[in-house]
Amino acid sequence: MTAPPPRTQDDPSPGPVPASTSWRLRREVGSRWGIRSMLWLLRRAGYRPARFVVAWIAFYYALGSPSTRRWISQFHRRALGRTSFLLTYRSIFAFAESILDRAIAFLGQGRKFRLTIHAPPGLLEGTEPRRGHLVLGAHLGVMEMARAFAEMEGVRFSMLMHAAPSSRLYDEMKRLDPDLEKNVIPVASDADAVGPLLEVRERLEKGEYVGINGDRAWVSGPRIRMPFLGSPRDFPAGPYLLATALKAPVLLMFLIKTGVRDYDLFIERFAEPADLPSRKDRAAGVEAMARRYAERLEDYARRYPNQWYNFYDFWGSAED
Repeated sequence: MTAPPPRTQDDPSPGPVPASTSWRLRREVGSRWGIRSMLWLLRRAGYRPARFVVAWIAFYYALGSPSTRRWISQFHRRALGRTSFLLTYRSIFAFAESILDRAIAFLGQGRKFRLTIHAPPGLLEGTEPRRGHLVLGAHLGVMEMARAFAEMEGVRFSMLMHAAPSSRLYDEMKRLDPDLEKNVIPVASDADAVGPLLEVRERLEKGEYVGINGDRAWVSGPRIRMPFLGSPRDFPAGPYLLATALKAPVLLMFLIKTGVRDYDLFIERFAEPADLPSRKDRAAGVEAMARRYAERLEDYARRYPNQWYNFYDFWGSAED
């Protein structure tokens, strides 16, 4: 249940896998029995005892996974200028805790958590008809928790994400909430774009919010290289090409856990349809959006370093 890297499908294409896309080859850690045991404990004993056990499991994992410690330490050196075992452990525990929180939400108990919203005045005020938005996020904080909070407010929120049908964790989450798949728009492969594009368009036209993470590039998808925490790094161009194709307003969002039962939701205006580039200047416009995203992600990553959940060789360097 506490596996930092979720299981993903193997890349079927030949040749070496770029370091920036190696997240797809990571395997989840933890047996189905272990996941179900923790869910049983959560139901029977409650949140705090389950969280205590998860803290010890995360400590065990931190001791026994030197590669994960190395990759988290690499991020901490870049973001904070220092690293330590305690900092590394806090990141691993925060991720494990986030899985526990998602389980609580999928059990229909999202109101156990308190939400503080930080957004520009008027941004979330209702309009008729409601406008659909693309919501740009990252593996910083827990974007999936936004679904639970959105449902409490009567807002439809879906995630466009790479399909991982063999994930044990995903299977168990579906057992908790059979409606989970209704709020996921899966992309089965890098070449599979038309179906998800039409689904996103339909949901936006209904006034829904569709989330997409912008920090992990896929193997064959379009990428754009941007400086991030002192080094160049490949980011996916897909989110910006999608927004441009659909002429959809875009929000930037990070959902950060700030206490045992507290979340802070940070929302920023990122692009309005009139701001999106035309076909003629699309390349320059996409580059500008990607650069702005990388800058904002860097700012939030420095402010909330223990919420960084890219537990793989993010820069592809040999840095220790």
